[in-house]
Amino acid sequence: MRTRAADPAGDFSDLFSPHALEEPLSGGLRTSSPRLVRDGVEGDVTRGCVAESGDAPGTPPFPDTDGVRHALASGQTLIVRSLHRFHPPIRRFAHELAAEIGHPVKVNAFVTPPGSQGVDLHFDVQYVLVLQIAGDTRWLLRTPPLPDPLPAHAWFDVPARRREEMRAAGRPLADLVLRAGDSLYLPRGTMHSPMARNTLSIHLTVAASTITRHDLLAELVRKAVDDDWMRVGIDTDGLVTDPELARDLLREAGERLAALAAGTDPEDVLWALRKAAFREQTPEPVPFLPMPEGVRPQGVHRLRAGVYFHTASVKDGVQLSVGNRRVRLPVSVSPFLTALHRDQVADMTGLTAALGEDNARKVVAALVDIGLLLPPSAAPWRATTPQEAVQPDGAPGGESDPDDS
Repeated sequence: MRTRAADPAGDFSDLFSPHALEEPLSGGLRTSSPRLVRDGVEGDVTRGCVAESGDAPGTPPFPDTDGVRHALASGQTLIVRSLHRFHPPIRRFAHELAAEIGHPVKVNAFVTPPGSQGVDLHFDVQYVLVLQIAGDTRWLLRTPPLPDPLPAHAWFDVPARRREEMRAAGRPLADLVLRAGDSLYLPRGTMHSPMARNTLSIHLTVAASTITRHDLLAELVRKAVDDDWMRVGIDTDGLVTDPELARDLLREAGERLAALAAGTDPEDVLWALRKAAFREQTPEPVPFLPMPEGVRPQGVHRLRAGVYFHTASVKDGVQLSVGNRRVRLPVSVSPFLTALHRDQVADMTGLTAALGEDNARKVVAALVDIGLLLPPSAAPWRATTPQEAVQPDGAPGGESDPDDS
């Protein structure tokens, strides 16, 4: 589905711009992020790079911008991966979109010289939203040869012969041009082939990896390691010669998985799925430097954007999980966590009323330590005089999609 810019002069400049590529490539990114490719053939992005003294052996070097410029001039496409990790506007966008759709989001940039093509006809195993930043790109689209492909079907992981079969299986779907400000939605599995037209083309791909039924089954199988029967070895030679015995074994394995599913708390399975799915979704950075003297914090404690949490009732309390970290809290903290999910800011009044001032302060410190809350120091620093009172001015906007408890 294509969406044209509402305004002929409209663009995505508040999210990204050509200038936004210059700074990271010239002053910070390593060559593990950018790639060079033309007509599906990978280029050497490390060519001309000089290793940094003191780096550990095998550390990716810093890019050589002369090399990148020459590569673009020769028709190669520059791909800059994982913009959501280092470009703040895109990081906020990725957090907000992931919270909205419930699936992890990654963003890459593609810079293609006029008349060139980086990747040839292929499909992605994610849902993809294309945002045209600059120039024009022609997109050839074909129907999915495989409905709803999984990561195991990743295009470049299958043999070349199979890729050709899938290319031939797709039927023509569309031949269209995206201009600056246009967007294009590609359901996962849609065959596509982008090519720059007469100008330098820059577009973003916003990829959402879907949590599937197969992931649910895989998590159930992982939980089956606690079943003694599942851990017993099998005689594959004997099963090959006795198909009926093999069928009985498969049937019992299926029945045991069904029994496990019936007796498993769905919340535990869903939390495990979400934790695994979002493990690469980088949350909002935390402040790591102490507050300077003469500077007072602004704002209030708030939920850290991009953090997912889960609560479970345990004896005499509630267990809070944030990623792989856990902390046990008094059961009276549960309303505070519910409000945090809803309002995104810490209700210190209610928490203090439930626990007392000292205990409330300890709980909030534990939530900062576990990475759930951002302290007021995350707001912009502002020098104050001793006569100035600290006045909360509201929390910065933060989005998350914590697991319901």
